[in-house]
Amino acid sequence: MGREQMSIEGRDDALAALRSALRTSAPGGRLLIVRGDAGIGKTRLLDAAGRRWRARGTRVAQVRGRSRATAAETGTDRYGVGAVVDALRQDFDRFGDCGLVDAISALARFRQAEEPAARFPAVAAELNWVFGRISSRGPVAVLVDDVLDIADPVPLLQAARRPGCLVVASIRPDDAAASASAELLDLADEVIDLDPLADEHVEALAGDDLDESVHTALRAALGPLYGNPGTVLATVEALRDRGRLVADGGRLRLDDQASICLPYDHDLLLRARRLGGLGPRLLATTAWLGAFGIDDLPAVADALGEDVAECGRTVDRLVENGLLVGDVRGRLCCLCPALAVSAVAEERAAVRCLAGPAAEFPKPALLRETGGSPMAAAPAQPPSAAQSWSATESRIVELIGMGLTNRRIGSALGLSEKTVESQLTRLFAKTGCRSRVALVAAANSAGSLRGAALRGRSAA
Repeated sequence: MGREQMSIEGRDDALAALRSALRTSAPGGRLLIVRGDAGIGKTRLLDAAGRRWRARGTRVAQVRGRSRATAAETGTDRYGVGAVVDALRQDFDRFGDCGLVDAISALARFRQAEEPAARFPAVAAELNWVFGRISSRGPVAVLVDDVLDIADPVPLLQAARRPGCLVVASIRPDDAAASASAELLDLADEVIDLDPLADEHVEALAGDDLDESVHTALRAALGPLYGNPGTVLATVEALRDRGRLVADGGRLRLDDQASICLPYDHDLLLRARRLGGLGPRLLATTAWLGAFGIDDLPAVADALGEDVAECGRTVDRLVENGLLVGDVRGRLCCLCPALAVSAVAEERAAVRCLAGPAAEFPKPALLRETGGSPMAAAPAQPPSAAQSWSATESRIVELIGMGLTNRRIGSALGLSEKTVESQLTRLFAKTGCRSRVALVAAANSAGSLRGAALRGRSAA
C-alpha cells in the first residue's frame, strides 16, 4: 500500500476530478483528457485511478496506445483495434461476459487484416457493439494511455463514450500531433492539466535514501524538469546503474566525478534525434557556448562544417520543440544543463570540434564546473556487443529506445511479453549491459540497430 500511495504523490486533486467524472458519466458517457509532458505522471495517475475503481467494483478497461510507426509499417491497427483486443483479453474475467468471446475474435480478425479505409464502417460498428456490451451491466471506465499513439483514435473514443462509459485518455503537448491533439480537445468534456510536482512530492517519490545534496544537484541539472517525476526517477535510476551514487552514513550521495544526464530514452532526446543529426550537434554546442545569439550562428555553422541556413532552420525547430529556450538577454540556451550534457555524450566529435583552436568561444560555467572539458561532463559509455545482432533483437532494442514497455513491445512485434523478457535476458548476457538504457546505447554504438533492421527488411 505504501508504494501505491507514493505512485500518486501530489495528485490528489486530479484523482478527485476523475472520481467525480465517473459519477457524472452516465447515461451519455464522458470524455476526459489528461494532458501533460512525457514523464509528468499521466500513466501513474491512470493506473492509480484504475486500481481504486476496481477495488470499488467498477469494471475498467485499460487500453495502451500502440506506436504510430508500427501502425504505418504494418497497415493495421489504425483505429486501436489491437489495443482494445489486448485490453479485453487482460480484463476478460472482470467483465464476466461470455458474449465478449465472439467480440474479441471479431476484433482480432480486424487486427490481422490490412484495414483499408473502406472497412472503417465495419470496424466502427464492431467497436460500438463491444463497448455497448461491456457497459450494459453497470459503470465502466475506459482508460487510454498515450491515445495519440493510435493513428486515428476518435472512432475508438466515441464508441466507448456513446453507451455511457467514462473515457479517460492521456495526451502530451506534441507539435508533431498538434492537429490530432486539437481535435481531441474539442471532443473532450473536461481537460485535466498535470502541472510539475512540488519539490517535497518529488523528494518523497525519489525515496528517503538520497542525501539532500543529490536533490540539490538534480535541481540544478534538471532545471524546470525537476518537477517531472518520471524524469527525476529515471535520472536517479540511471545514476544508480552507472554506480554514481555512493553510500555515506546510511544515505546515498553523488560521487565526485558524477555528471547528471537525461536518460537515453527521455522524450527530449527522442525529439532531438527526430530532427536529424544536426539537432543533437547544435544542442551539444550549448555545453561549450552556454548561450548564443543569432549573430553567433555563422561561427557555429563554420565550426560544425554545416550550412548556416540549415543551422538556422534547425535552431528554429529546436525552439519549437522546447529544447532551446531564450534567456533574459534574448540569447538561446539549452532547456536544462542535463540536456546539454546528454547531447555532449552523444555528439563527442562535435564538441571536440568546437573545443579546437579554430573556435574562439568563451568557456561557460557548465564546463568550468566539470573541470573545463566537455568530456568530463559526458557519462561513461556502456559496453557494446561485438557479436552480431538479429533483426528481432535490434527491433526490440529500438522500441526500448522509444520508451515502450515489454508488453507494448510484444504487441508491436506480435510476441508474448514473456518472449520479449527472454530475449532481453539473452541480450543482457551477450552485451554485459545492466540496464535498458545501457542496452540501447550499446546497440547504437555498435551500429547494430540500423544494420540489423536493414538486414531484416531485405530478408523479408
